[in-house]
Amino acid sequence: MANLPLLPGYTFRDVSVKDYKLPHKLDILNGFPVVRDTNYGIGRRLTDTASVRYAKGLDPVEYDVSSIYNRVPCYTYRQFVPHHALFAQKCLRFKAFFCQEVIKSPDERYRVRHVDIIYYLEDDTLCVIEPVVKNAGFQQGKLVKRDKISKNAKGDLFTWKDFNVGIDVHIYGVVYRIVDCDPFTREFLTSQGIDVGEKESLPADPYTEQRDAKCEIPTEVRREAGDDSRRRFLEYDRMVLSFDATWNGDRYRVMYFLADNTVAIREIHKPNDGKDPVAMLLKRMRVPKDWQSLPSWHPSIYMEYGDLEMKYCTPQDFKVGEAILIFGRRFLLHDCDAFTRKYYSNVLGVSQPDAIPILDRMKVPSPVKFEVPPCTTLGTPENTYSNSLSFTSMSPKKNVIRHLMNFPKKLRYSAQMDTAYPEDEDRNFVLEYSLSDGTIQINEIEKRNSGRQEGRFLSFRLIPKPSARKDNPEYYTPQDFFIGARINVYNHRFVITGADLFVYHYVEANRDKFCEEVRDNLRNYFFQQGMLQDDVDIETKKIQEREDERKLFVDDVIAKNGEDDINANKCIDKKFDDWS
Repeated sequence: MANLPLLPGYTFRDVSVKDYKLPHKLDILNGFPVVRDTNYGIGRRLTDTASVRYAKGLDPVEYDVSSIYNRVPCYTYRQFVPHHALFAQKCLRFKAFFCQEVIKSPDERYRVRHVDIIYYLEDDTLCVIEPVVKNAGFQQGKLVKRDKISKNAKGDLFTWKDFNVGIDVHIYGVVYRIVDCDPFTREFLTSQGIDVGEKESLPADPYTEQRDAKCEIPTEVRREAGDDSRRRFLEYDRMVLSFDATWNGDRYRVMYFLADNTVAIREIHKPNDGKDPVAMLLKRMRVPKDWQSLPSWHPSIYMEYGDLEMKYCTPQDFKVGEAILIFGRRFLLHDCDAFTRKYYSNVLGVSQPDAIPILDRMKVPSPVKFEVPPCTTLGTPENTYSNSLSFTSMSPKKNVIRHLMNFPKKLRYSAQMDTAYPEDEDRNFVLEYSLSDGTIQINEIEKRNSGRQEGRFLSFRLIPKPSARKDNPEYYTPQDFFIGARINVYNHRFVITGADLFVYHYVEANRDKFCEEVRDNLRNYFFQQGMLQDDVDIETKKIQEREDERKLFVDDVIAKNGEDDINANKCIDKKFDDWS
């Protein structure tokens, strides 16, 4: 029975083992917990070196230290740690491989499979796991489930002492060659006095290398070999030689397909060229060099042309700067793309000449200059311009930046109507100018016993000046509004009589946009109204401080140099000029 292979079904239990009880180690004696140390495990088998069997024995004569020196911070007896708790979640990991024989395969005789042998120290079990390999074609994952495995016919189990780098391990009839281990495993074995072997290299699977070599994409175009259409399709699919050509004053693109040696011609259309929208001048086909001249013995009445009687165009027939005859049409080749030049230089060993310019008659005519149509009676000139850009009606684009910066700021002016009718002389209005879009709104102020109701006289809109053209109008801006200004609003004349304080602050903050006359006009108005008293006080204080500084400076200069000193007078005059 000892010669039987170590396989499932060929192993027998040991008949000498009759007691399978596991003796307990923790017990209570006379009300006190005690440890019953044993030197055997399940089935009365001796434990390994990590068991408590090899722990130091206690002194038979023990003294109670607490009765003499009071309680001590340490245990009187050595604290016991169970085997499963000491080695919990601690594993030894070995890298290994084994060779699997392949039968009846023309491509491989054996297969090299890489595995990981994991040994669990807490319960002396092990398992064999194979990492997943893409497109392997066989089952992978856990090859041997976690269990205690016998290493021989006697029933001896594997322990961590039976594993080392550089040895062969027999597990269920499979020979695993261990080549490496992780750092924790190497450190653990070294601490237990085992000399760990040197790391070995994992052999590669020859069939996997052969398959990877076939899947590699070629980095460069290979030379032609043979006329197998299937091989040419696999090697030259989507590889096209492209040439720019002209014929009869029109531009074409001549394409030569390397996969099947066919030629196609595509016409390059221009916008509004007036030609039929037909893209292909010649569909993809094999083009003969001279399709009219055939030998006299060829039975052309009932037999088509064959490859033996006809010579077809090849890549050697295409060259930049030369003309090629295709079905009676002579195409002049002007240029080719980068792939075509690389193919001719790397594969055919010839270089294509530089591109030649196209004739002037092939240039695109200059586009027609766009002119804005005249303004219609409906809408504003901006609406007419935006509608002329497309067939559908479009609203004019707004200045978004101006709208965001000035919303909702408005300039308000008080105005009266300048009219010859006596009933309109006492009408008061408020003119509001929106800084976000430049529109103007006019509201009438209610006046008691006038017979008129207050309300909107004119909604927000752009008001053109009467002297502006209709196609290119000029609208009213804040530069046109000042005290006493006359404004023509659709033949209704208004005279500006006042403004609010925000108008003055806006004008002072944007002095570069307003002329000096408008600034002085508004400043005098607000000064007369008594709205600039704070500004007057600030300016008066500045002038008074400047006068005090001048006086102190004059007194200081006269005290040092004298009143009649010429240098002192010059210094005082120069300082006065700087202050002024």
